[in-house]
Order: sequence, then structure tokens, then C-alpha cells
Amino acid sequence: MKISFTKTPANRGFSLLEIAIVLSIIAAVISLVGIRLFDRKADTRKVLRDFTVAGKDLKSKAKMNASTYRLAFQLDQEARDWWVEKSTGTGLIDKKKIDEERENARKQFQSEADQPKKSEFSPDTTIFKKKQSLPSGFRFKQVESATQDTVFTEGTAYIHFFAQGLVEASALQIEDNKKNIWTVVYNPVTGQTDIIPEARSLKDLAR
Repeated sequence: MKISFTKTPANRGFSLLEIAIVLSIIAAVISLVGIRLFDRKADTRKVLRDFTVAGKDLKSKAKMNASTYRLAFQLDQEARDWWVEKSTGTGLIDKKKIDEERENARKQFQSEADQPKKSEFSPDTTIFKKKQSLPSGFRFKQVESATQDTVFTEGTAYIHFFAQGLVEASALQIEDNKKNIWTVVYNPVTGQTDIIPEARSLKDLAR
């Protein structure tokens, strides 16, 4: 009895169909990753552009309207909101009053009798119609104020723009979910906004 064997080539290789399928899968993965990276870069550009525009407009409005404006930031965990406020006053920073406002902002549930005094600042909608919010994955890491000599990492923090044409010397740090950090710095005299692609303090910048 004769038994025959069929030999199967050890290195048969891939058919054109198999190669096409693999290439299609690779292309789909690259496309998805590329879209996500593009969206993240677009989000970053928008965030930094918004703060640059806001700084320029607020310096101009403060001087033109003889009023003090400020950017307000919610720094608590999971909070990403920020907005513009306006005061009828023209004075410089009263640190004690700012501290009181920060403390009052923490009190969410109070009876009418215990309600804190109304702030001289109120929301302003001439630049942004409503509160702004950082894109998902971004957060405010800290706000540093040279005038208040404080670094804020929780609660509500402010950066002031004065009627005299001056800006509170400050540095705002924004972090994404990849731990990338950008520092937004407002020049106290010119009001120019500088964006630094790393974590920097005011002391670092003064060197």
C-alpha cells in the first residue's frame, strides 16, 4: 500500500486579500488616533486663544469704562468653569475683601439670614455670553497672584484688570489629562498675554 503525503510550504506567505485586510485595520487605527490628537490640539489652541482674547479685551474695557474687571476661576476638583466679572469700583485690590469673597464662595447652602454680603462684582457678559468651561480632560492647576502674594489651588481665584490700565501680576496654570501644563501670564503694565508650554511660577519668570 502506497501512502502519499502532501507537502505544505513552510513559508507560504500572505495572500493579497490578507495584506489588504491588515493594511485596512492599521489605517483605521492610525485614523482614529490622528483624529483624537488633532481634536486635543484644537482644544488646546482654543483654550489659550480664549484667555489671550479675554486678557486683551478686559484691559481695554477696564480703562475705557473706568471700572475694575476680573477673570474668575473655579479650582475645585472636577470644576472647570471660568467667567468674567465687573465692578463699579476703580480701586486696587483689597486683599482682605478678596479673602472674604473666596470664603463666601465656599458657602453653598445658607439661610437668608446668614447670606454673605453681596460682592461689588457681578457677572459680565460683554465678552462671553455665559460661563466658560475648559474642555474635558483639562483643569485649572493653580492661579498665582503677586499682588495677593498667594498661590490658589482650590476654591475660587481671580485675576484683576484695573481702570488705571494695570493688570494684576499673575500666572495661571492649565493642565491636561496627559500632565501637560501651560502657564498663562498677564504682563501687569502692558497687559500682554504670554503662553509658556510648561509650569512656571512668577518667581521663575522674575529671574
